[in-house]
Amino acid sequence: ASASDLAGRFHADGTEFSEKLPDRTPISIPSHCPSCNAELQVEGAFLRCIDIMCDARTSRTILYWCRSLEMDGIGEKLVEQLIDNGLINSIPDLFRLQQSQLEQMDRMGEKSAVNVLNELSKVRTLSLGKFLHALGLPGIGPELATSVAQHCEDFPTLLQWVDDAFATVEDENFGPLCDDAGKPFSQNRAIRSLCSVDGIGSKVALQVRDGLAKRRAILLDLNGLLNIKPEPKAASGGFFEGMTFCLTGTLKRPRKEVQQSIKAAGGKVVGSVSSNLSVLIAGEKAGSKLSKAESLGITIWTEEQFDVQINQSNSDSLPPADDVEQRIDKKRKQPSLFDFNET
Repeated sequence: ASASDLAGRFHADGTEFSEKLPDRTPISIPSHCPSCNAELQVEGAFLRCIDIMCDARTSRTILYWCRSLEMDGIGEKLVEQLIDNGLINSIPDLFRLQQSQLEQMDRMGEKSAVNVLNELSKVRTLSLGKFLHALGLPGIGPELATSVAQHCEDFPTLLQWVDDAFATVEDENFGPLCDDAGKPFSQNRAIRSLCSVDGIGSKVALQVRDGLAKRRAILLDLNGLLNIKPEPKAASGGFFEGMTFCLTGTLKRPRKEVQQSIKAAGGKVVGSVSSNLSVLIAGEKAGSKLSKAESLGITIWTEEQFDVQINQSNSDSLPPADDVEQRIDKKRKQPSLFDFNET
């Protein structure tokens, strides 16, 4: 601030500002992380430590993993307590925890310790897409993580892709140097192959490569502790192909699980209700989305109705996709189940 900034300004008691402003001193921008001394990187308006093993980042990384996999019993306070007690220092350490170690912590009895281990046990088997998302790669959300996982299919192929994605023009695995028109390729074959996936450009592909490369030791450690299942390929000509779904209310299954079921059957999940929506899946305590869908004549399914449809899509004899559309059209002419009040 300068003297002109204070002109005409008054204290709360009505007296005019008359104090002398302090001398200006330049503010030096930190260049190294105060926690691990790693070099800081400028990202927009932020300074970011790029050392993924930095102590200051550890708790947030572990917490992101737990929240992404919906481990409700492992929250921020517990993660910090585990770190402070020296029981964990990385994501893989979570899966090495023993009941006896947990019971020695403050306010952690036998029942609480068992609950924590049960939460961890639930996610020991997971798909490659969920695994990638939970790692917290910069700029990679659940949708992109699933796309990358579907492209690579399984964990060994993912690691091989990372290696190939660093290939230079001197390397054999760089692939062709030029396209059919003779124009030189700016990226190697691995990067170009990932860029062929809808929604992924070279910037995202490089983020995936660099993020996984920095976490390679953690990836290998987790692979020895978890059962990382191959990612199912996106459905082509599936039961729900060409249909869009929206979810609202409280569902019995995790939303991400329902969304994955829809996508696996060829459907698309959107976040809002419009006239282009095919089906609204409504759980308990559904709100404004349900009201809007009813006013637009959108087909509304309960979670149980959706389960019936998705189970039918997984059967050996699938009806044509247009049959599904016909069922939707018929349903739109009928009252929604939510139109009837309990008697």
